[in-house]
Amino acid sequence: MAKKSKRDELHLQRLKTDFPDIHAALLTGEIPSLRKALVVAGLKPERTRLDKLKNSWMKASDVERDSFLTWLAAKGALPAIATTPSVPSPAADVRPAGTPIASGRYLLPSTIAEIRTIMARRRLSPNDVMRELGFPPDGRPLARALTRNASLRLSVIAALEVWLKRNAGLEPGAGPKADDLLL
Repeated sequence: MAKKSKRDELHLQRLKTDFPDIHAALLTGEIPSLRKALVVAGLKPERTRLDKLKNSWMKASDVERDSFLTWLAAKGALPAIATTPSVPSPAADVRPAGTPIASGRYLLPSTIAEIRTIMARRRLSPNDVMRELGFPPDGRPLARALTRNASLRLSVIAALEVWLKRNAGLEPGAGPKADDLLL
């Protein structure tokens, strides 16, 4: 059974005071979950299948997404696709010059592919990239943005845009010039 959070306690208290009949049904098991009780009370919206699919897609790994797309193509729901590798090739998904790298605080898929390509080519970790961007070498936010499409601070996105321009034409194993690292 899931651990009760403070929010759950607040929801239960609200049900008890404002909707005693729904609260009683929840306690007796007529309503199977707190979420269902909140939906019945009108305190939370009913999640649609589309909402659930989007949530599952965001939680899926790249391999799971590739497998799902292959399955969809096999079922005829999508045109047949060539197997797209989870790790992009250096020529794949290169952004045209002048296009944005993010939508709000979220990196675009082409940007993620470009960052991963540069990181693989230069053998960089997310910590190394953050250090080159001029931030403390805590690469967890960048790693989450690259793997789980998590949001980034706008200052990190702005620095990434400059970093991508600097690293676009570098030879494998080459890093930026020492002058480029000075802010």
